Amino acid sequence: MANLKTLIQHLNKDLERELTQIVRYLHHSFIVMGPSRGHLVGFFRKQVQESMDHAIRLGEKVTALGGHPTVSVSQIFEPGEQTLEEMLKEDLESEEEALREYKKHHKETAQDIALRVLLEQIIFEEQTHIEEFKKYLEK
Repeated sequence: MANLKTLIQHLNKDLERELTQIVRYLHHSFIVMGPSRGHLVGFFRKQVQESMDHAIRLGEKVTALGGHPTVSVSQIFEPGEQTLEEMLKEDLESEEEALREYKKHHKETAQDIALRVLLEQIIFEEQTHIEEFKKYLEK
């Protein structure tokens, strides 16, 4: 298991990523246009809620471990107008990156069963997000 300081740093990086996702998904819910807008606004805002849930659980775990949860949000490249396909591809890439990081951090938590289970739940949810984005991108 990683030392406590490193573990808290990794969890804070995960928290930062989730906070960034909240901003990205909310932004996408604002700019999506077209006949499917209503459904897609709901889809993106559901992603906001799930990222917020992840952020809450991670922040609570950071404090439980004696750390201080980050409030940092990574800078997001905002290209201006985007097609729905561009938004979905951006989101898919971000989810795939998150999944890779969560899997790495999961390997570091052998002794903390509660943290392992938390990360396994988030890994499951991230994998589900990836599958959903891939379905939206299917031609």
